[in-house]
Amino acid sequence: MLYKKETKEGTIYIDKSVVGKIILEAVEQFDGKVLLSNHKGKTSGIVPIIGSIDDRDFMDIEVKKKGIDIRFYIVIRFGTSIKRVTKALIARIKKNTERITGLEVESIVVVVTGIVSKQMVRRNIEVRG
Repeated sequence: MLYKKETKEGTIYIDKSVVGKIILEAVEQFDGKVLLSNHKGKTSGIVPIIGSIDDRDFMDIEVKKKGIDIRFYIVIRFGTSIKRVTKALIARIKKNTERITGLEVESIVVVVTGIVSKQMVRRNIEVRG
């Protein structure tokens, strides 16, 4: 569980998989040019099981006093603009997370773990938003 709040109407729970789904939907807007990965750049099998994955390897999501901190990892296909992709991902994830959860997003970090063409070229490019 990511967040729990008691109200007079009842208890509100927000699970990490909610934010994970928001991240997955943002990545899917790039039609396969961007793939979720773990911190080592491995992408295999993430998409079909995103709702039940162990979030520690694929994304770090924490609620702090000022808001939610999000860190996730991606691999980008060769020829795709890193700046354009990361800027769009950060904007969309921030907007949708705040709209759906009602919690403020303090920071989003997108880590580009690799570039894929015929082979994977490992990278470690961190973009903050």
